[in-house]
Amino acid sequence: MAPEFFIIALTIIIGFFASLVFERTKISQVIILMLFGFLLGPVLGVLDVSSDSIMVSLLPFVGTLALIVLLFDGGLEFNIFAVARQIPKSMFFTILVFVISVIVMAGFIAFGLGWPATHALLLGAVIGGTSSPVVIALVERTTVKKETKSLLTVESTMTDSLCIITAVLIISIITLNQPIDVSLIFNLLLSQFTIALLFGFAGAALWIFIIDRVAIVQEYTYMLMLSLVFGVFAVTDFVGGSGGIAVFVFGIIIGNARKIDKFARLEWENPITKTTRIFQEEVTFFVRTFFFTYIGLLLSFEYFSIPIVAIAIALLGIVGLSRFAVQKILLPDLSKIDKSIVVTMMPRGLAAAVLVTLPLTAGIELNYFQEIVFTVILLSNIAATGGIFMFDRDDIDKDVRLPFKPRENGKTNSKNKKKKG
Repeated sequence: MAPEFFIIALTIIIGFFASLVFERTKISQVIILMLFGFLLGPVLGVLDVSSDSIMVSLLPFVGTLALIVLLFDGGLEFNIFAVARQIPKSMFFTILVFVISVIVMAGFIAFGLGWPATHALLLGAVIGGTSSPVVIALVERTTVKKETKSLLTVESTMTDSLCIITAVLIISIITLNQPIDVSLIFNLLLSQFTIALLFGFAGAALWIFIIDRVAIVQEYTYMLMLSLVFGVFAVTDFVGGSGGIAVFVFGIIIGNARKIDKFARLEWENPITKTTRIFQEEVTFFVRTFFFTYIGLLLSFEYFSIPIVAIAIALLGIVGLSRFAVQKILLPDLSKIDKSIVVTMMPRGLAAAVLVTLPLTAGIELNYFQEIVFTVILLSNIAATGGIFMFDRDDIDKDVRLPFKPRENGKTNSKNKKKKG
């Protein structure tokens, strides 16, 4: 067992230094961790990543665990009062980008590769949404406006569910050989989000009730709260709702509880303390580090052939153009840097990695399906990292180079006056 524990220790150290590299250079820790995982698995063969290995069989569990923890963390950091006006626009942006991307990608695959329309739509659905764990990890330390961060967080959270629901529905249509029913898709999406909102609010209300009345819980607050987060996800998923959305809503209510308390004068106890937030940051770092390393383990040399890479680049080009067109229409007031980040922030990850196994499980054989999906995951993360490195770095450099504080109310900083005198 000693080698396995050494790998765990090395992964945490790599994750730590990857975070430092991201803070200083804007080279994403996502890419560093994925490459580290690729080195451990396919390159050096330190870990067995064959199709029947335990590493591959753990994908659904690892992916779901990362989804729960990182969506909850994203909810805690989401200032709902600061972006309340942006939420309808964020939802409209998300749905429009997803629909346009999926349809255009499906058209390209159907005409370019000769796939049946339903199979092409399935591929588009699997890679049609951004990955919430990746987006949350990338945007939380950028210098874009809070509204832009919130827009990208809402988009990535919603598209996890959009990808899963749409892909499962298309697989059902393929296996049952039924025509696509738009009303069925709309009703399914509506029920998923409604159930998720209900259980997310209920879970948050239960936690506030517990904290408000049971004093002994303070000693083990974080672990009890985390158990409730897992419970909300499981119950919501069991009754047919989106567990990810429910957890995200739970996090939003808990993270904004003090602001809600002041606004509504409810006199709640603080449901999340400073110590609890520190624990959450540590757990999020741990889960994020191992998740992205794990994704790197699943890559293969076969995925990087010239035809596969060319197809993946073409698909990402379609996604980028779709995002550019929609943000041009819906978000004309954003700064140039924010617009550039919105266009390039298109990393694929969790949902795509989990959904890639569904067609084979359902008995649907698709040539190069897995190769295309995993290549898109890697290249889309590189594109998102490149976008941050190119467009977000200038702002930081300008801030660093300021020789003195800006004038306030027409007055010059007094310390600088003394130095000059």
